[in-house]
Amino acid sequence: MMLKLGVFELTGCGGCALNILFLYEKLFDLLEFYEIKEFHMASSFKEHDHLDVAVVTGSVSTQRDLDLLKYARNHSNYLIALGTCATHGSVQGSVEGKIREKLEKVYGTRANPMKALDSKPITEYVAVDYALPGCPYDKDEIYQVLMNLAKGVEPPRKDYPVCIECKLNEYECVLVKKGIPCLGPITLGGCNAICVKSGLGCIGCRGPLPKDANPAEEFEILKKLGYDEEYIRRKFKTFARGEIRW
Repeated sequence: MMLKLGVFELTGCGGCALNILFLYEKLFDLLEFYEIKEFHMASSFKEHDHLDVAVVTGSVSTQRDLDLLKYARNHSNYLIALGTCATHGSVQGSVEGKIREKLEKVYGTRANPMKALDSKPITEYVAVDYALPGCPYDKDEIYQVLMNLAKGVEPPRKDYPVCIECKLNEYECVLVKKGIPCLGPITLGGCNAICVKSGLGCIGCRGPLPKDANPAEEFEILKKLGYDEEYIRRKFKTFARGEIRW
């Protein structure tokens, strides 16, 4: 029996939904198990039905987002938060200040005809069954998650830092060897350390480790390398809002 799948897009760049289409041939593998009832990025077709799996991308930044999120949660058995906007708030969630203050600063008025809200991850509004961060996430990750669910297997959850993947791939530590700011020690792994592979430091796009991270020590290391506190603070909060404390 085919499973019913819906993909819902809230405020974001659209890349997380587009990344599903970039599965190309593997997308047809998924269609052997799933009947897509809603996926605006792919088609205007929409069929209201109870879903086995709902995938939600983007952050809650408008009342429309919140209403759509609640619909997805109330009409699905299993809900996946896909991408860092959905799991942690990402870049738009890191902008400081209340929405009315930001509207006044940009538009000169506190009027809010678009019904904008303070941008937050969907995890602050509804229960999420599986969270897959990344900006962007590796498209093969969502493929594997959906295939596992189709086969009745609960997808495994990653709980290790990016640094583990650097070690496994034998990449040189850019933080220690080159003094490049890298958030790998406090960022959730799963990206196969793609930034470090390119000689860059991890920017923390997958969000902080859920436990056992030591941001205070990371903060001190970056300070000793000559980076000022404001730079470090902004780097810590770019994708994770205020979740990282030190």
